[in-house]
Amino acid sequence: MVLLSRYGTLVGFVLMLIVFSTLADAFLTASNVANVLKAAAAMGVLSIGLTIVLTLGDFDLSIGYTATGAGMLAAGTAQSFGMVGGTAAALLFGAGVGLVNGLIVTRLGVSAFIATLGVGQIITGWLLAYNGGVQVSGDLPPDFTLLGRGTIGPIPLMVIVWFAVAVAAYLLMERTVVGRRMYAVGGNPVAARLSGIDGKRVRLLAFVLSGLLAGLGGLMLTSSLGVGNPTAAVSYLLPAFAASFIGAATLREGQFHVGGTIVGVLMLSFLANGLVVTGVERAWTTAAQGIVLVAAVTISTFARKVAAR
Repeated sequence: MVLLSRYGTLVGFVLMLIVFSTLADAFLTASNVANVLKAAAAMGVLSIGLTIVLTLGDFDLSIGYTATGAGMLAAGTAQSFGMVGGTAAALLFGAGVGLVNGLIVTRLGVSAFIATLGVGQIITGWLLAYNGGVQVSGDLPPDFTLLGRGTIGPIPLMVIVWFAVAVAAYLLMERTVVGRRMYAVGGNPVAARLSGIDGKRVRLLAFVLSGLLAGLGGLMLTSSLGVGNPTAAVSYLLPAFAASFIGAATLREGQFHVGGTIVGVLMLSFLANGLVVTGVERAWTTAAQGIVLVAAVTISTFARKVAAR
């Protein structure tokens, strides 16, 4: 039973790859794999930030709105201050939103669910006002699309950034005192407090990191599109949660962790691509994400119960 809870997701992922590669010869070609990884990169970065917050037992429902706002602001700022200015604006916007979320949750005592949902709606209102609610295009510097469309050899730059973020987040969570404190607060807040850990500060840091990575993800997506779109990343919330919960049911019994989330992102991305290349209607791609999310949460909850016995 423990083996199933830890490795069942990986086995399912491998079986899925085998089935789709059998049905479509183009599925596992180098070009298609590169395209899948590039398309998954921005959502992958958002999912890592969300995973950090989920590790502490909190939620961040604002990541899609934060990424969209960061992308719009990056494009608008880049028109006047270049790519460096646009990058700084996106990252500062994301970190700022995360700081606001964290302060509302830790200092005002508002539930993370309500706080981040409310902040997300505030960003939505701002997006309707910024640039008249239309996309930002024209007068963008030539290097604005470098991050989103550039490559190093055959590997898209976005994929390299995603995996660099994943490695950094993994090292933070698994190899540092800060990461161990996050796991401690998420596992048992009372015991963590009694051991001298400042839970509010740790949770605040988690929200800032989530916002920062949402800002980076929004910058990556906007650079790939070549325009600032006021709805670009809003739909990324559900896939990010699905990836995180799939990850919680991978290799560990119901615990959120960066490595598992990467597996979750890859699984969802190859699933969506496999459905497309095999000719399945697009509507089923969206439905499949919802089905996978329900299944992942069910498996994760079951795994937690097994681990608690």
